[in-house]
Amino acid sequence: MAGFAAALAAVSVWAGWLPVTRLAVVTRLRPEDVAALRFAIAGAVLSPVLMLHWREIPWRRPLVLVPLLAGAGVPYQLLFGHGLAIANSGQAAVLGPGLVSSFVAVFAVLFLGERLGGAQLAGLAVTLIGVAGVIGRDLFGGRAHLGGYGLIIAGSMSWASYTVASRALALRPLVNAAAVAVVNALVYLPIYLALGGGAQLAALPAADLWLQGVYQGVVTAVLALIAFAFAVDRLGAAVAASVTPLSPVLATLFGWLLLGDRVDLATVIGLAAVAGGVVIVNRRVLRAAIAGG
Repeated sequence: MAGFAAALAAVSVWAGWLPVTRLAVVTRLRPEDVAALRFAIAGAVLSPVLMLHWREIPWRRPLVLVPLLAGAGVPYQLLFGHGLAIANSGQAAVLGPGLVSSFVAVFAVLFLGERLGGAQLAGLAVTLIGVAGVIGRDLFGGRAHLGGYGLIIAGSMSWASYTVASRALALRPLVNAAAVAVVNALVYLPIYLALGGGAQLAALPAADLWLQGVYQGVVTAVLALIAFAFAVDRLGAAVAASVTPLSPVLATLFGWLLLGDRVDLATVIGLAAVAGGVVIVNRRVLRAAIAGG
């Protein structure tokens, strides 16, 4: 139950992350600015953790460590940021968490030797139907958002690689989050500042900086990442990731309330499918939770 609760807590935060990020990239901030705020703050907060637990990081295992650091790092943030400048919150919510489950299931089987039962396969199939519905609408009806969809799908694959690497390395959640935040800050921020990013941030309103800095750098990059890493450790990569499609409904609602993002029939069908897929995949976990009170 602890792992399942941690996954739900992370999902609730990420439900808000999509519209908050979209708010930034359709108003005053670039995706590059949002990434800088996220990792500068998260890196500063978690740097003491990494210094204390430096030896726990398997630095000599780059084939596993790089997917961990990049999968939840700057590449992931930039892919979703640029994708959200094109696609709205509901579309991104369906394609992001929905496809993460499918990618993780495949990666976990290929690289971790995990097995998927019939219920998990059925749930993933239902999720893919919802994803196909959202993509199909634009594929046959104008293609206005397909570029954004491609970026979000790539971001989903990036997060899936992080999920599977987390399972393989089995780092403690706080150490996991510290490694991601600090390494990305050390690599990205010098490049960002050298390209004039500091002047860009200095010209932005303080309210925008505070909102994005706290939500991106503390709530999302630290608290939610720790919760999700804990869930992966307790539940396994495939089950932990399959919980994440619960976030699309909330993300779509927040996007509609905060940004006025349009919710069309294809998005509604996609939301219903991915939510149904989650229920099917986690049927046993839900039964156990209910039985346990």
